[in-house]
Amino acid sequence: MPSRRLPASRRRILAMLGAAATGVGTAPIAFSSARAQAGKTGGGTMVVALPGDVEVINSSITTDISSSNMCGQVYSTVVRLDDEGNVQPYLARQWEISPDGLTYTFRFFDGITWHDGKPFTAEDVTWGLWNVNRKYNGPASGLFEAVERMTAVDKLTAVFKLKYPYPPLLRGLAYFNSSTIIPKHIFDTGEDPRKNPANLKPVGTGPFVFREYRKGSHVTFVRNPKFHLEGRPFLDRLVFQVVPNEAARALALEKGDIDFIPYYAMSLAEVERLKGNPKVKIAIAKRQIAGQYMAFINTRNAPLNNKEVRQALYYAMNRDEMLTKAGFGFGKISAGPISSEQPIFYTADGRPYPYDPARAEKMLDEAGFPRGPSGNRFALRVSFSQSEAPLNNVARLMRTYFARIGVDLKVMGMDPAAWRDSAFRNWDFDLTMGTYATGPDPAIGAETFYICRRIEKIPGRNASGYCNPKLDELFAAAAQELDEKKRVALYHEATKILAEDVPHFWLWDRYYPVAFNAGLTGLPGDPTGYGPFDQTRWIK
Repeated sequence: MPSRRLPASRRRILAMLGAAATGVGTAPIAFSSARAQAGKTGGGTMVVALPGDVEVINSSITTDISSSNMCGQVYSTVVRLDDEGNVQPYLARQWEISPDGLTYTFRFFDGITWHDGKPFTAEDVTWGLWNVNRKYNGPASGLFEAVERMTAVDKLTAVFKLKYPYPPLLRGLAYFNSSTIIPKHIFDTGEDPRKNPANLKPVGTGPFVFREYRKGSHVTFVRNPKFHLEGRPFLDRLVFQVVPNEAARALALEKGDIDFIPYYAMSLAEVERLKGNPKVKIAIAKRQIAGQYMAFINTRNAPLNNKEVRQALYYAMNRDEMLTKAGFGFGKISAGPISSEQPIFYTADGRPYPYDPARAEKMLDEAGFPRGPSGNRFALRVSFSQSEAPLNNVARLMRTYFARIGVDLKVMGMDPAAWRDSAFRNWDFDLTMGTYATGPDPAIGAETFYICRRIEKIPGRNASGYCNPKLDELFAAAAQELDEKKRVALYHEATKILAEDVPHFWLWDRYYPVAFNAGLTGLPGDPTGYGPFDQTRWIK
């Protein structure tokens, strides 16, 4: 790291964290580039803003964004994506797909070791994906639906046999929130993997080695001296610093106490101000997971089991104002369950829901929910994680909009763990909001929220309880179709059905600003937003 005088507060943080590991890996990698080879004298520490504590550091059992970002540093995936979204080697050095699309053969690099020194093998891949990711991770459950079996045919070769062709599989294997590879020798205990102590002391194969987690303070990783990609990572140490307050994160970046604010910790309200600081850079990260701010609607109980009521409430919301006031304009009003950031599959041809409170009032009257003596028709609750800052403002705006049509809305902001339990494990909500991926392919992202067999008490699945067999057939056909034009047509038809039935409120398609120290390069990097900082380095 080039010499620079750090602020006193930053020096205290780094002194407390202790000495960093040093050294570089030696195994060759086929896609080394001039960019990856530059700046080999890098080193130093990067501090990343973390909005709050995480329950686990293991994306095989959660879809928590912060956890996925840290998993990208300590764990690996079978393949990875380059900055343009092209599939590249990672654990697998090469792969073949049979002409009929039913057999995938992966050949892994030799000599990869887990951070505890145990050798990595193909069995780690097949056992973990099949027994943990597939069972406990929402996106993974859809991703591996087409897979009949996974077999480690030898220590460095795995074969996936599919029941039907499934084009999204390869790209899905690059995503930490669906395909994190965990060590079999640590997790194959016969016990529930969600209770394994390694969930907070992760042992991976990635570019950084876990050092410590001090709740309320920081998570520290140090350079993996045996990382199998040549010359990486450039940084000696990576610190995720807990900074709960949004404004404090921006100030810390300006002072040099932190170096990077990822999209999930970025205060949209601070973007314009930070743009004027020459020591800070702002970028809009293109993320192929195509996130949306949305609200799950609990369709099990009255009055939300009535489609006309759901439609009326959708008309009652001024989503343009929501985007402006809560999202600071960083997005586009959603037209349905597939984001406009997935242009191949996106369509705006579904039923539109412009702001029309008079129409909403009329529909509620006709649905049998007139105003009572108090002026109210019924009461609802909306829950969300307080770590998703825009949703605080969304909920308050929503309460105002609903009050205008005689619906009393109780706002329930919660800490992340309590919210996940309430919404996804107990289904204790009327409306519950968050930001979710619709990509990188609808078969991986969007589908899981709406199909009948994903009505399961696991985060990232169909918490709304909505079930439409015709829709399931469309999603199944689209996932298997090899002709892209036919796939697009099937997803357009599915979008129209969902836009009519409204099991969710799709608020806006999300854009992702990030902010970082101008002395860093290699950011934001991986388009998944979860990938490793192995190409990040200091240039000044």
